[in-house]
Amino acid sequence: MPANRYSIPSIVLHWTMALAILLAWGGMQIAEDLSRGPTKALVEGSHALFGLGVLALMLPRILARLLGRRVTAPEGAPEWEVRLAAATHLLLYALMLALPVTGLLTAMSGRGPFDLAGLGAIPNLLTSYGLRGTLKGAHELLANGLVAVVALHVAATLFHAFVRRDDVAARMIPGLARRDAAPTA
Repeated sequence: MPANRYSIPSIVLHWTMALAILLAWGGMQIAEDLSRGPTKALVEGSHALFGLGVLALMLPRILARLLGRRVTAPEGAPEWEVRLAAATHLLLYALMLALPVTGLLTAMSGRGPFDLAGLGAIPNLLTSYGLRGTLKGAHELLANGLVAVVALHVAATLFHAFVRRDDVAARMIPGLARRDAAPTA
């Protein structure tokens, strides 16, 4: 049944994953400036934990999307815009799945087990295949792609909120009401 707002599980998963992605990305921005040592290993391990968290949340996120409410397109939205939004969401889901998988494979191709911030380790089962450079490059390329698609996603949300002034942003942001909605009694 079409609705004007996403389900609570979809909203919670959206913002939880957004936070995990932001923390994973931010952690690597910090790690790149650190010299080799325990602090860098801790930050990189935290990055991996957040990435694994994103991967773990993908199945519930996909199920919530498939089984949850169908949100209708904004009133008067041109067909190209509806298709672009659908393609962008599909690309976001593909990147949110591919990015942690390539990160996991990169960790598995290291010289030694990859420490997960002291909480465990990812075994280096793929070391002998010599794929570390390729996997790391693919992971970084996908990360840059995710940053670009997230920027497009945020820009589209801001466009709807401030230019179109429709309810698109309110669908995923609890407590945000439509600007032109009549006040409730």
